[in-house]
Amino acid sequence: MRDVLSHRGPDAAGLLLWLDRKTVRDEKMTGTAGLSHRRLSIIDLSEAGAQPMASEDGDWCISYNGEFYSFQEYRNELIQEGHHFQSKCDTEVIVHLVAKYGIEPTLDRMNGMFALALYDRKAHRMILARDRLGKKPLYYHQRADGSLVFASEIKALLQTGWVDRSRIDMVAMSQFWAYGYIMGERTIYEEIRQIPPAHYGIWKDGIFTLSEYWDCPLGNGLDPSWNEQTAGDRLEELLSDAIRIRLLSDVPLGLFLSGGIDSSLVAALASRLAGPSSISSYTIAFRSSGYDESLHAQQVARHLGIANRILTVDEDMGGRFSEIARWLDQPFGDASCIPTWFLAQQARSYVTVALTGDGGDELFAGYPWYREALKLWGGYRIPSGPFHAKTFLWESKLRWLGPCKGMAALTRITSSRMLKRLFSSEMQRTLVMEDVESTRSKWLRRSAGCDLLTRMQYLDLHTYLPDDILVKTDRMSMAHSLECRNPFLDYRMVEFAFSLPTHLKVGPDGRGKMLLRSVLSRYLPGEFINRPKQGFTPPWQEWCQKSLSERLRKAWTTLPSGLFDPTSSGSLIPREGLGHPNLLWNAFSTCCFFEGIE
Repeated sequence: MRDVLSHRGPDAAGLLLWLDRKTVRDEKMTGTAGLSHRRLSIIDLSEAGAQPMASEDGDWCISYNGEFYSFQEYRNELIQEGHHFQSKCDTEVIVHLVAKYGIEPTLDRMNGMFALALYDRKAHRMILARDRLGKKPLYYHQRADGSLVFASEIKALLQTGWVDRSRIDMVAMSQFWAYGYIMGERTIYEEIRQIPPAHYGIWKDGIFTLSEYWDCPLGNGLDPSWNEQTAGDRLEELLSDAIRIRLLSDVPLGLFLSGGIDSSLVAALASRLAGPSSISSYTIAFRSSGYDESLHAQQVARHLGIANRILTVDEDMGGRFSEIARWLDQPFGDASCIPTWFLAQQARSYVTVALTGDGGDELFAGYPWYREALKLWGGYRIPSGPFHAKTFLWESKLRWLGPCKGMAALTRITSSRMLKRLFSSEMQRTLVMEDVESTRSKWLRRSAGCDLLTRMQYLDLHTYLPDDILVKTDRMSMAHSLECRNPFLDYRMVEFAFSLPTHLKVGPDGRGKMLLRSVLSRYLPGEFINRPKQGFTPPWQEWCQKSLSERLRKAWTTLPSGLFDPTSSGSLIPREGLGHPNLLWNAFSTCCFFEGIE
């Protein structure tokens, strides 16, 4: 299990076992409890930072993936109280805090990204926990006898031989095809579940219980006297501090720069904090200029005075598609994992840590579906393009559906009609659509009473962000032992963003990120800020041509007949034209999962 995750920690490996609550250090023996670890050394590169790491009295032991950014202030506090430390790393601080305060007060103190396991030797219990936004993954499998195994990736759990791979979670597969990702606790396997963000679980005597320790506060609006200037000042202050604590590293650190608003603002503030000569930025470039933002990134970097390295992908990417899809361990519908994988691969030659702009769209209303929703149900008079009957009928249907069902229709990548073509009759008989929508319904119920934009953002914060964006960033970067840090997703930034009124996020014309644009204008001229949004989307439908298209059609017919209709390949992979990029990538990802394509 441990060494199949060596890509997440290539620098060292550790293992501790307990037999009747006594520590066993012989890896050839078996125990009643155990922790293992693969280390990517970031802070305190010495052996003193090795894991698993025990408390001073040996009563607590931790295996931990991630960063506790605010650890130094608590370390100083603990030293003043008489605690002794053997290392300078954040891991040891967590152990001391848990020993003193317990798990939930410790999690409340932790500003960071993390997945951790803590063994309480005296009580013979295991505690698993995940950070507030779900930046770091944590999966588990509980056997019929109550025993528990857990890991950062699904592939490690499959190594045990205890998971029945034939038991596919039908709801998870349907969520993937409907929205492009699997939501909440589910995975593609019925017998593997995921610790949700902002939750911890306690295993004791064969019983595993989950508890939530945080959620983004709703309804705590800003002081009415605040305007764009005062709100912008507060945003700049919070984001600057989020960047400051994420610049701490004992290994080379840089940032990803696309030239868009989010990464440009991170670059501007990081440059001001550390000095332009201390910041290096990295940008991916493709042969196809229509999908290349390197020119914009270079212009931003030049204006800020920071170094920018263009990482050009020269190889034939087609040979990597299957490898990239399989890094995710289950079907995953976001083809932007391809450029993310290449960006991480090439950046790792220069840095071990990279800052990203992830989270800006969710927090400050950057996605096009927010604009569309405000036009349909929010009373915004947003100019439309030329009249098209098809568009008029679609918008009329969405208005009739209302916000909750309409939001689902806006963000789905596959229609109900298409799903019926794809799925076998057996799959359709067993599937209950209420189960497919259950995760989304849960978060919509929690945000009932909030304004339309807040409800949409809150929904994305709990679904699209942790189950798509952060999955992509973590798996593609860690495939190359690269740590990505997300300043926008500092929980203080999240709470601040959700306190903002709609008019500080979205302009009268429906354009999002108004407050981010305002703050960025303090560092960059208008022409850098007001260019059209370009997502990190590859030309997948162009890549999926000729031989790959033929291979995909053939592979589709070999998929399990209990799940899919083999005759539906024509609807997914047309012989003429480019086809729909989302459906093509979903089909490719599905075939890779079932090993129907190489």
